[in-house]
Amino acid sequence: MAVMEDSRQRASGLFIRAQNIVDRVVSPEARQKSYDNVKSFATEQPILASFILVQLLLSITPLLLFVSFVTSTFLFAAFCAVIFSLFWAGIALLILTPTLFITVGFGLLLWTWALSSYLVAKWVYSLIPVNVSGNAKMEMPNGNNVVVKKTGDGYGDIKAEFEHAE
Repeated sequence: MAVMEDSRQRASGLFIRAQNIVDRVVSPEARQKSYDNVKSFATEQPILASFILVQLLLSITPLLLFVSFVTSTFLFAAFCAVIFSLFWAGIALLILTPTLFITVGFGLLLWTWALSSYLVAKWVYSLIPVNVSGNAKMEMPNGNNVVVKKTGDGYGDIKAEFEHAE
């Protein structure tokens, strides 16, 4: 007897829980209004109501099967699309990783070359003992002279003239 009573209490609790869920979705007043409308329709037009009821009872199973088929097909297609996308993303990652190693290596090489060129140029510039402001005359190793004249105030206002040795 205790098992039967326990089963009844569980069933009652389950029914109350289901009733609370239905009450949250559709209020009891709206549900009662729908019941009253269906009851009045069935009493006013019993032949049409019975026809609709029979059609609904016979059609609900194929409709539910169709909805479950469409839903499962959609979920299967979505799952396949995710797996397909992940597969090709993995293949692309297999190509991207060595490409990034190569480009990072080239970038590091280029940066090292640029930095060393800058440091060498800075070192060479520090070895040249020339500081010119205004006009300057420089003697070249082949005996020729180069005269640099400032003709204005801007950067482009410099003129270089070569004097050939005689």
